[in-house]
Amino acid sequence: MSIRAITFDFWGTLFTEGPEYAGPIKALRNEILLDAASEAGVTVEIDAVMEAWRQAALDFEAAWQAEQVMTPFDRVARIFGYLGLPYDEGHIALTAKRIVEASLEGSLVPLPGVLEALPKLAQRYKLGIVSDTSIATGRILQEHLKRHGLHHLFSGFSFSDETGVVKPRPEAFLAALDEMGARPEEALHVGDIPRTDIAGAFQTGYPWAVLYTGHTHRNGGPEPTARIANHQELFPLLEGVIGHPPRAL
Repeated sequence: MSIRAITFDFWGTLFTEGPEYAGPIKALRNEILLDAASEAGVTVEIDAVMEAWRQAALDFEAAWQAEQVMTPFDRVARIFGYLGLPYDEGHIALTAKRIVEASLEGSLVPLPGVLEALPKLAQRYKLGIVSDTSIATGRILQEHLKRHGLHHLFSGFSFSDETGVVKPRPEAFLAALDEMGARPEEALHVGDIPRTDIAGAFQTGYPWAVLYTGHTHRNGGPEPTARIANHQELFPLLEGVIGHPPRAL
């Protein structure tokens, strides 16, 4: 069966943070949390805010490794707890919203081959995104795609904060494929993490899963169909190694 659809991971596969991203956004998030503490009538120091953020980030990582979703609300609720702030759902929700929106203040950098390859691929295949999210939610990631003129190329989106599932669970992949009108057996997935992207694609029924190594190189199983360091390498792969020529949709 020919490939009709390609799904991509987002972070570390299509985009990474720009060089100026972390500093200003980190400072803005700290300011938001300091304001939240002040609004709650609790005095906290910046060091305590940074430590609370670190602890909540570790909690998020543990949940992700256990294939559980931790929403921005849940994460900020953890931070409130670490800072000794009262549990107020409205206050937590407003603070989480501010922190999520702060993710738009920085710029993301397309990884090698993204800007060149995606428009050409979209002429031949249906494209989708299957991405786990953290503080930058699916809505935020779609906004970054729009900023780079790429959003219209995709017909299916699956973000963990919206679906309630993370990779490698098949539901994460199927959510995007359903929007794309495609079946797993006619799809290829590209991602940078073997545990979530490669294993998840194969578990969902994809015949092909490609490991992207142009940003970081992660070891672990299962073995991908192929490895690429630039998204333009997908063209000879699709036409040669995989052996299925492009098919018009």
